[in-house]
Amino acid sequence: MNVTQSLQKWGNGTGVRIPKKVAQAAKIRLNQPLIVSLQDNSILLTPVEDKELTLEVMLEGVTPDQIGGEINWGEDVGAERYE
Repeated sequence: MNVTQSLQKWGNGTGVRIPKKVAQAAKIRLNQPLIVSLQDNSILLTPVEDKELTLEVMLEGVTPDQIGGEINWGEDVGAERYE
């Protein structure tokens, strides 16, 4: 599939619009992160695979020394008391 587009000014940078059919064929979606790289004289866009957002994924790389301990805020007062 070949489509001719032109480079346009976009804020302080430049951009090229990707036609919907091309995006669908490449299986990329709106707001999906893309790695932009240069291969010879060609610009290559590679989709970044999203990991399913789970607690394990969010805590990847966190070590026990990065986690603070409990904080004593004093005695319960009023409606915050729970028994």
